[in-house]
Amino acid sequence: MHVLTTSRLVLMPWQDAFREDLARLASDERVMRYIGNGRPWNPEQARQRHQACLTHWEDHHFGWRAILDSPNGRFLGLAALNYLGALVPGIEESAIEIGWWLDPGAWGRGIATEAAAAIRDEAFTRLHAAQIVARLQPRNRASGRVAARLGMRLHGEAAGRTGEPVLVYLLDHTDWRAGSAAPSATSQNLPDGKSVTLPGW
Repeated sequence: MHVLTTSRLVLMPWQDAFREDLARLASDERVMRYIGNGRPWNPEQARQRHQACLTHWEDHHFGWRAILDSPNGRFLGLAALNYLGALVPGIEESAIEIGWWLDPGAWGRGIATEAAAAIRDEAFTRLHAAQIVARLQPRNRASGRVAARLGMRLHGEAAGRTGEPVLVYLLDHTDWRAGSAAPSATSQNLPDGKSVTLPGW
């Protein structure tokens, strides 16, 4: 199990312990405003996505990560890597899609950028991705700024998973390597089935 750590965060591979955290985030209108059709998820939708995330880790050994506050283990949101899998003009379906959701209580502190930078680097190093892609709704300007800080550039327009219009941002491995400096996170490889305990958990 690959655990990523940054100066303030622990990015934990998705586990069953995060089921209720996802249900809480997904029921918040503020969080879901620019995700899919913009409507909060009901408990069954959250349960299905939670299970799919566990399965993705089992099958591919990467995926969603819980964003945890390093000092106390508090759940702050999630950062995600998935296979794009959807047809976006000019981008291979095998490209890796990056995304992030953040609890409103953690907004405005640079948490999304810090977590997203860590999984961006994971995509290009451990996963050997050729490119990463972000699909963002046009009104989601905060996430657009995060994408820009990651070094991503606007590629074009497409449709999201529920048919909503999205802007497509792209970062190639060569561009990331040219602009990369010190690693944004460290990785700890734990045996499968093991977990990390932090103070206050």
